Amino acid sequence: MSDRARILVVDDELGPRESLRMILKPNYEIATADSGAAALEMMGDFRPDLVFMDIKMPQMDGIELLQRIKHSDPSIEVVMITAYASLDTVKNALTHGAFEYLIKPFSRHDLEATARRALARRQTELGARSQLTTLVEEMRSLATKARDQEEGARREQAEQSLRVTQLSILREISRGILGQLDLTQLTAAVTSQLREALGYDEVTVHLDATPPASVLERGAVVCPIRDDGATVGYLVAANRADSRPIGSPERELLEMLSEYLAVAIRNSRLYGEVAETKRSLEQLVRSAGDAIISVDHDDMIQGWNPAAERIFGWTRQQAVGRPLTTILPEEPYAAARAVLSRAEPVTTFEVTTKRDDDRVLNLAVTLSSLTGREGTLEGMLAIVHDTTVQKELEAQMHQSEKLTALGQMAGGIAHDFNNLLQAILGYAQLIGKNPSNVDVVRRGLDVIEKAATGGAETVRRIQKFARLRPEEVFVGLDLDQVIRDALAITRPRWEEMKVKAGIPLEMELDLGHVPPVMGRPAELNEVVTNLILNAIDAMPAGGRLRLRTRRQGDWHVVFTVTDTGIGMTEEVRKRIFDPFFTTKGEEGTGLGLPVSYSIVKRHAGEMRVESRPGSGTTFTIVFPIGTTAVAEPPAGAQPVGNRKGRVLLVDNEPQVMTILGEMLRDVGHHVVPVGSGAEALRLFGPGRFDLVLSNIGMPGMNGWELADRIRARDADVPLVFITGWGLQEQDQARCRGLGISSLLFKPVRPAELHATVQAALADPGRREGAAAPRPAP
Repeated sequence: MSDRARILVVDDELGPRESLRMILKPNYEIATADSGAAALEMMGDFRPDLVFMDIKMPQMDGIELLQRIKHSDPSIEVVMITAYASLDTVKNALTHGAFEYLIKPFSRHDLEATARRALARRQTELGARSQLTTLVEEMRSLATKARDQEEGARREQAEQSLRVTQLSILREISRGILGQLDLTQLTAAVTSQLREALGYDEVTVHLDATPPASVLERGAVVCPIRDDGATVGYLVAANRADSRPIGSPERELLEMLSEYLAVAIRNSRLYGEVAETKRSLEQLVRSAGDAIISVDHDDMIQGWNPAAERIFGWTRQQAVGRPLTTILPEEPYAAARAVLSRAEPVTTFEVTTKRDDDRVLNLAVTLSSLTGREGTLEGMLAIVHDTTVQKELEAQMHQSEKLTALGQMAGGIAHDFNNLLQAILGYAQLIGKNPSNVDVVRRGLDVIEKAATGGAETVRRIQKFARLRPEEVFVGLDLDQVIRDALAITRPRWEEMKVKAGIPLEMELDLGHVPPVMGRPAELNEVVTNLILNAIDAMPAGGRLRLRTRRQGDWHVVFTVTDTGIGMTEEVRKRIFDPFFTTKGEEGTGLGLPVSYSIVKRHAGEMRVESRPGSGTTFTIVFPIGTTAVAEPPAGAQPVGNRKGRVLLVDNEPQVMTILGEMLRDVGHHVVPVGSGAEALRLFGPGRFDLVLSNIGMPGMNGWELADRIRARDADVPLVFITGWGLQEQDQARCRGLGISSLLFKPVRPAELHATVQAALADPGRREGAAAPRPAP
């Protein structure tokens, strides 16, 4: 056979196989095989130095063929060829000893250069093996001399030379095993080298704590492989009975080699553990429900898991290499990045952003710094939790909580209104039958007025609770009055428990005439109402509810709600302010107390709870003292001024229009009443009226549209709205834009109407610079 290097080409497709043969034939001895099985059959006769093989082949693929070739002769170099290689396949091939891989299509130059480099490495390793064989022969010769030497000095010199040679052999063998991380390849390399260099008939590495019994019986040399005091395996070498026995120097050599093997096996297993940990972490990142995004020092995205694709709607290819600020708002991200340091390597923040498809995202972001060995910032890791659905659910549950509270009050409110209507209807009929009886008429009118006033007060409280009155700014308010209002709203509930259910329930009110606090009456009303209803629910068998206010020092006011109900455990007490935590089962939403807690915090207050099972509960709220509350004028107080004006009165309800007209005429105004916005617009002209008083909710042209049309004709005429509905927050800005002078809420007392009209007539140019429409005095 020629001295030229021998190359075997293995590919199941004829075209690529013949192409490689024609390119390599001028410089090398070439053989070809169309399958892995055919290649293995040729190995004994052809004895290739280098094998080019396709990875994807039927029956036996390239990886399996690679393993079999390396098992039979680790010195043969193998180059893998494929058009479909994945990263995992390439790693697998290189791990099992492949020299390199080529991806189709490749150039002739690449093929020839790869062949030269692979054959050069084989020659280097064969030279090392030849050197190893020479060292083994030298060791055996020195061992013979050491035995034959009679003179002590010469014997000692020979033994020293023997030891040096043994260490040289170890060094040559260790070069091939200490860097090998695959355990199968490691053991194959050791056994192959020992068989070839030392000529043993059998060499095995037995990876078990118990030595193999079969080889012990044959008198083999068995060297334990120990790592950190524990036996992890055995190096076994044996020759046939009729072959050369294994001498003492070789036994020493095998024992020293077993120590090297222990280190190599430990490294291999550690590598396996690291690789498995890496695979587990990669699987965790891939399966995580939150987006896990890594960025480099320049904030460019480097890592992008499937959850990030789902949340942001971008594939990995679209995201990698783009700035993180393309998906997160720049300002909050920059602020969070700025606070990262060695002392504070993690920070969190929440943002709202939009996807490319305009879908709004609410996100909770945890930002962590990634530092290098020197402590310098190399990048960051962002874990992004999509809270969009959670936020929507919280909003729905919050609304449900408010509706539940209103539903609980609805029955009692209906009861109160029926009582008021009964008084009004009864006395109206009595007056109708006895119009000449002055006492009956006077008494009846008094009762009717009080009943109507009581009904109006009930409506006012409901509107304040629902925030339909323009009182959302912080004002100085009387906390005791807020508590009385909440008691009035909840009274039907606890009186029903006493009367209908026969449950003994005592109400104790201990209000200490405390200084005013700053706040929003509607929000504080909601807090007190919720605490009262919760206390009632906590006393299913009855008990005593105590509401108390007191001053604490010079700066604070304290409000306590104490019940003698069932109380709560320490575990429940710690969680009652957690959103969605409830002890009421399906009847509760778990938002009442968290919402109340947040309201108290917005008012610069503190809220705490004390409770024990069976001993009741006390909620304590502490507010800072505010400025003096502005007192409303008494209902019967007469305003200063008695200006007369021409009033255009607009209301679609005839009864309301009639009584308002009579009230205006009674104080001397000239009134033009109309029943629709369209009719009012037909009559209106600049200078014809001194004031327009209009209802808001009307069919056809409503009050908003009428005001807009009038302002187009006259920018200065005073406009006053009257409504029975109340106004939402967004309506306040609309009123300011139209220059509405005041707002009146039905039912309106004569004095209240007169004061509003006088204020409007006294300041006809109020629209310029108007801060807000004035509510009824």
